[in-house]
Amino acid sequence: PGRWLLWPAVLAVILGLYPAAVTPGMATSAVPRPPDALAGEFDVVVLGATGFTGRLACEYLAKKAPKGIRWAMAGRDKLKLEALRKELPNASKEVPIMEVDVADLGALDVMAAKTKVVANFAGTPYYDKALPVVAACAQMGTSYVDITGEVPFMRASADRYDAIAKKTGALICHACGFDCVPFDLGVMLAAREMRSRHGVACDRIRTYIKRASGSASGGTLATVGYLLALDKNKEGARAARDPYGLDPPDGKGGPDVRDSGEVGMLPHYDEDIQSWTVPFPLSAVNARVVRRSNALSKYAYGESMSYGEATMVPNRNTGFVAVAGLGISLAVMLFPLTRWAAFRWALPAPGEGPSRAQQEAGFFKLRVVAHGEQDGDGEEAPKVTVLVESGNGGDPGYKCTARMAIESALCIALEKEFCASAGGVVTPASGLGQVLVDRLNHSGMVFKTEAKPRGGRK
Repeated sequence: PGRWLLWPAVLAVILGLYPAAVTPGMATSAVPRPPDALAGEFDVVVLGATGFTGRLACEYLAKKAPKGIRWAMAGRDKLKLEALRKELPNASKEVPIMEVDVADLGALDVMAAKTKVVANFAGTPYYDKALPVVAACAQMGTSYVDITGEVPFMRASADRYDAIAKKTGALICHACGFDCVPFDLGVMLAAREMRSRHGVACDRIRTYIKRASGSASGGTLATVGYLLALDKNKEGARAARDPYGLDPPDGKGGPDVRDSGEVGMLPHYDEDIQSWTVPFPLSAVNARVVRRSNALSKYAYGESMSYGEATMVPNRNTGFVAVAGLGISLAVMLFPLTRWAAFRWALPAPGEGPSRAQQEAGFFKLRVVAHGEQDGDGEEAPKVTVLVESGNGGDPGYKCTARMAIESALCIALEKEFCASAGGVVTPASGLGQVLVDRLNHSGMVFKTEAKPRGGRK
């Protein structure tokens, strides 16, 4: 039941039915490191290592990291870190640990000074805990990745630290998990292929969730509950209600008034893919990140490009059942009493999550369809399709998310000179770009372009 209750709760979060929290962390006393000190003691520090997804990230690094990578685990409980280290493969049983509390600004400065990249899994929620971490990294010139899907947090981070990070050369890259890497990179590839093959920008791009299976952890659900209970008139909260709320200050906006494309609150038959579709709850996170990527790339996708996401369902009746389930679950999560009952009796507690078997069995398959601008010659607009799949990545929100976040960190630690941006608060597409696509493909995931001309276009 946790899986079904999660999606509408997340929908409530991203639609602005919850507020962003007030947090400390406007600045720290950190002084940027001189260029000759940027190498640091470590390539990657995993912060929040003992959390559910943080543990998976450490396991991935222990098993899959390139030879010679220097990494460390950080968290507030030294005993838990030591216990986790004992569970890692033999080669990582001596990995350094750092006792770091995100409320200790001095400890954050020390951590940031020792590494090239901080991979932050210490959320629940990120808005309440991660802004001081971003501040320390931005001012120190240390890069940063996380797996947040909290739009107000991303807005506040960009407003506070983008200019600083550009000056120090820190890449601050949020949303490096299932939200929003598969969607952000898939759209980037589709738009690039459209220009390469047909020489035009995109008029509209739609991402369809063909199939997916995953579960929810207690930490994620606790974050949702925490955010639902907060006052909504806080910094960054408006971004959750504006389709272009994550665009940079000089952004031009665009045609979108919602994040689901042609799909409203009822099932919609999409002629383009010949399938019934329903809203995808995470679209209000993904779509804002995709639109920010377009704006940061100087509208390489198209100045008037429309973007939306939807979930494919077998038939209309299944669509009605799905929409009804989302509505009921959303109502449960919106009211304090029913939300308390759900957390008390139906949902996993923080630290709990999908079993190993569930993590291995989980998967996702996405289809990104881009339509090019018409040139007025009467021919149909060209179409490009990109397929994005988890491959051997496992559960989308946890096992595969840990992989995507760590590979994002390794992009910066090992290949920063090839990344798409030199610094600032970026997105996976605008900041890491093809480097991350290549690393994820090499890891066993699938990002594949299929271009099929329409209407005589060659």
